[in-house]
Amino acid sequence: MRRMWWLGAGYMAGLGTAAWLRGKAREAAERYAPANIRNVVAERSQQAASRARETAVDNARSFGRGARRIADDVRHAVVEGRDAMRRSETELRGEDPDTQADPE
Repeated sequence: MRRMWWLGAGYMAGLGTAAWLRGKAREAAERYAPANIRNVVAERSQQAASRARETAVDNARSFGRGARRIADDVRHAVVEGRDAMRRSETELRGEDPDTQADPE
C-alpha cells in the first residue's frame, strides 16, 4: 500500500512539474518571438530617449542658472570695485567723502 501511495505521489508531482515547465517554455517562446523583441526594444529606446531629453533639459536649466549667478557676481564685483575706487580717490585727494556727490 505504501509503495502504491508513493508511486501515485511521484506520478502527480511529475505531471505537475511537467505542466509548470510547459507553461514556462511557452512564456519564454512568446517573450523571445521576433515581434515581441521588436516591441520591447522600441519601448525601451523610447524610454531611453525620454530620459535623455529630460536630462538635457535639466542640464540646460542648470547651466542657465549658473550663468545668471556668475553674471550677477560679476555685476556686484564691478559695483564694489567702483565704490572702492571712488573711496580711495577721495582719500588720495583729501576730500571729505560726505560732501562728494555720487555721479550715478
